[in-house]
Amino acid sequence: MKTVPSGSSGSKWSFMNCVVSSVVVFVALLSPASVMAIVNPNAYVSNNGTGTVTVINSTNNTIVTTISGFTAPTGLIMSIDGTKVYVANTGANNVAVINTTTNTIAKLIPVGVTPLEAAASPDGLHIYITNQGDGTLSVIDTATDTVSATVTLGGLPAEAAVTPDNAHVYVTDSSGVVKVVATATNTLSATIVDPSFALPIPIAITPDGKTAYVGNLIGVPGVVSVISTATNTVTQTIPVGLIPFGLAITPNGATLYVANSASNTISVIATATNTITATITDAIASGPEGMAVTGDGTKLFVANNGLDQVAVVTTANNTISATVQEAVASSPVQVALQVPQPAQPPNPCPVDNDDDKDKDGHHKRHHHHDDGDHDRDHHDNHHDDDDTNNCDQSNDRDHDHHDDGDHHGDGDDHHDDNF
Repeated sequence: MKTVPSGSSGSKWSFMNCVVSSVVVFVALLSPASVMAIVNPNAYVSNNGTGTVTVINSTNNTIVTTISGFTAPTGLIMSIDGTKVYVANTGANNVAVINTTTNTIAKLIPVGVTPLEAAASPDGLHIYITNQGDGTLSVIDTATDTVSATVTLGGLPAEAAVTPDNAHVYVTDSSGVVKVVATATNTLSATIVDPSFALPIPIAITPDGKTAYVGNLIGVPGVVSVISTATNTVTQTIPVGLIPFGLAITPNGATLYVANSASNTISVIATATNTITATITDAIASGPEGMAVTGDGTKLFVANNGLDQVAVVTTANNTISATVQEAVASSPVQVALQVPQPAQPPNPCPVDNDDDKDKDGHHKRHHHHDDGDHDRDHHDNHHDDDDTNNCDQSNDRDHDHHDDGDHHGDGDDHHDDNF
């Protein structure tokens, strides 16, 4: 950017800086870590029995196509930008990457033994795959679609969820614990032990990152454990139906859905109080498992494993409004949808008509381009004198945003063989 001419009007250059700052923030918001429009309206369903993935238009609840070529697929997750879907091929020890534009398999990525579930980092940079056969977690770089790291966890890793700040991956272990991986180092940072853990598999984290919910498959009634991520301790348990095989949280974080596979029901839990507010009755022998909520929060797609169908729940009244029938013996286990990610909106940039303040603002802008770190220090020292110049602060906030810079499902009953 050009240096402001000494004879220029202060208000004019304050306005121009505002415009430039707004453009910078707008461009930044196009990054994977930011809020984005839902560009992919389709739900992707892994069918363990037929080795296929069904693509369903989430707007009209119709099948778009069925993709073949998978080997006992279980967990799957959509990339943050909606351009790819990563599918764990449990029977082939690899992950298939679907190009969502063509709905074809674009690549196979070798991972660990018996990959089960997949999770995406909110910044869009990594996909995490749990490998139950060798007790590891594969870290996939989404830019190259290659494994960039392998984390040794031991035990029987089942499902994973990433915190909104991208700092930790919570991994359920079927042997009865929950493990926490620090993403900065890709190392195990904590192991959570609690009496409520009884074959813990599904896990979901709230959009604010404060709470992780874990479904325990053993117990009458079934139980969902509530973990405080601040302390990594279980703070309470929520009784639900039998075999809570699937968890899904609405984008606004207000509601947790629990698929009770053996009860053929879905528990609706208010996260503010962790109490059940409704119970949705699914079809007899439906065996609901993996679930996903649409980006606008209006629909819940449920893999009914026992009936080879996908149930569609309208979240406004928590009733099943449609079902999508799949092929016989398809055994759907998991659903993936594109999920919008939170980001701070750009600040407004008011025009400052105070020439003296504008000169001081010009001084800071000029030094920002010479030395970015010095500009931040200089700004901090003069914050009280110039706290109204939001334009000068826009780039720093955008920079901080990117430095900082939301699960899905569950497996099939066939997983029990691996547990």
